[in-house]
Amino acid sequence: MQNSVIEIITLVENLAYQQGTKGEHGLSYLVKTGGRQILFDTGQSDLLIHNAKRLNMDLSQIDDVVISHGHYDHTGGLEAFFQVNEHAPVWLKPGAFAQKMSKSTGAPRFIGIDPEIVERYKNRFRTVSQIMELAPELKVVTEIGHYYEFEQPAQSMLINDGDQLRPDQFDDELFMLFDHPEGIVVLAGCAHRGIANICRSAMKISGKDHIKLVLGGTHLKGDSKGRISKTVHAFKELDVGQFGLCHCTGLPAFMEFANTFDDKVRYAHVATSFLPFD
Repeated sequence: MQNSVIEIITLVENLAYQQGTKGEHGLSYLVKTGGRQILFDTGQSDLLIHNAKRLNMDLSQIDDVVISHGHYDHTGGLEAFFQVNEHAPVWLKPGAFAQKMSKSTGAPRFIGIDPEIVERYKNRFRTVSQIMELAPELKVVTEIGHYYEFEQPAQSMLINDGDQLRPDQFDDELFMLFDHPEGIVVLAGCAHRGIANICRSAMKISGKDHIKLVLGGTHLKGDSKGRISKTVHAFKELDVGQFGLCHCTGLPAFMEFANTFDDKVRYAHVATSFLPFD
């Protein structure tokens, strides 16, 4: 990272082009700033271990883990991580432990955090319910405002609450905010509560209008052309320097962002490095 104030590297993502790395339906980022290393999500398997070795990353040196929400494709790598790192706490909102379900492929199926892993490593988990600073200028943000009516969680996402299925409002979702004098960086997992809502929340918290980088999934895969267009239109009103989109964004949404914002848009596949202040 040298003189960069922050570097973010994609460790796990759906696509991998660098020789020796692999992809899966999942997401994990390594964040380096202020002499600290933070893992944001862990993918869905032990693939993060493989990719970390290929990218010369030492996961034993990770200081903290932050979980964006309680889905398997963001938490499934936790057990493998615990095998190589014996000290880093895992920060997440209490709702991430809920029994999360999905009916996107038919009958409801479990897609949450493996409860056996939670029980086995319960001393590693820490819950967070308000803004927390993990490194200078780097915050975990737990509250996401509702600014855009069209940004609603997918109806196929559910919670099994006492044997009763109810819509998942993703109260467990959080994001990371790097609040720098030159602008802000917004790091999201799947943005189930809306990527534009997340960015507006970051702007309100920081008091800044310029977003240097929006990075993460947007959960627009499979959404209607109208929903995608509304999301892109919302960002026309925001001052964003660069987009790093991936995972659950989907090709149609990625292409609409790319066609609208040209060279501001990159695909954040495995091994992609972002240095927003260089």
